[in-house]
Amino acid sequence: MSGFLRFRLSPWGLLGALAFAAAAASLAGFFGSLFWALDILSHFRAQYALGFLLLAAIFAAGRKWKAALGSLALACANALPILCFLLPPAATPDEDAPAFRAMLMNVNTAYGDPARVRAAIAGAQPDLLVLEEISRRWLEDLAPVLETYPYRITEPRHDNFGIGLFSRRPLAAATAEPFGIVNVPSLFAEVTLGGRTLAIIATHPLPPGGALLAAERDRHLEWLARKVAAIPEPVLLLGDLNTSPWSPHYRRFLKTSGLRDSARGRSIRPTWPAPYPLLWIPLDHALHSPEIAIRSRTVGPDIGSDHYPLVVDFSWAAAPPAERR
Repeated sequence: MSGFLRFRLSPWGLLGALAFAAAAASLAGFFGSLFWALDILSHFRAQYALGFLLLAAIFAAGRKWKAALGSLALACANALPILCFLLPPAATPDEDAPAFRAMLMNVNTAYGDPARVRAAIAGAQPDLLVLEEISRRWLEDLAPVLETYPYRITEPRHDNFGIGLFSRRPLAAATAEPFGIVNVPSLFAEVTLGGRTLAIIATHPLPPGGALLAAERDRHLEWLARKVAAIPEPVLLLGDLNTSPWSPHYRRFLKTSGLRDSARGRSIRPTWPAPYPLLWIPLDHALHSPEIAIRSRTVGPDIGSDHYPLVVDFSWAAAPPAERR
């Protein structure tokens, strides 16, 4: 057709365009503090790393050495934040101290499966249990298994922000504190374990589905970090934080609160979205003070929710530091 320029993109050109788009997305994610959409891009470090590793292999097979080296460099850049979690944990458990188990489950208000949730709780037998997205109907459906948890504080809701903390040991100073534009509740309590007092926090910030909601989530994390930093007792925090470990807002939360990620030394395990493996990222977290040592950290079975449960076994550390920071 005369008068028109024809562009023909070869398979290598298409692959190069794909690599360029992926590179732009992965690098933009490192600037997540500037804009909420860039922060969303920061969550997929594992996907970027594996994708660029595959691209490097394909380019190398085609003797496209510059493209192969560039893809390999990007794979390393995205893998490094993940590999940092393979570093040994800073605290080791006191072998003479008893171990305790905590379990976190976002059950999914509308679509979760109560039978699977009951089975998961019965199978794990946690000492402390946090349930998120619970309603009054959920509490009724789970009543048979929750009977073994006589101590509790619950804030059921019909939206996705009902929450409950259940314990086999007495809870003290149990309170629910609302935050933000829709009064999302976070739960605070104290429990005595191994002769020492532990502060327990259960929380579930809003998801960052747009500029307003992302800003509200960030304010929630900032508010909660300041509250944690002011608590004199060691803290165990459990919650779907609606952010991954690679978000700058998450890293700021850890710095301000003084808490540590229980995944350190045990690698990252994704918990959401359960039905879509290619998009899996770790949104559910168990964070703790340095006085606590994590003995094991596992992801539980499919409970019919869009989240997998998170289970941590912990005890007091062998030599708890005098200060959290």
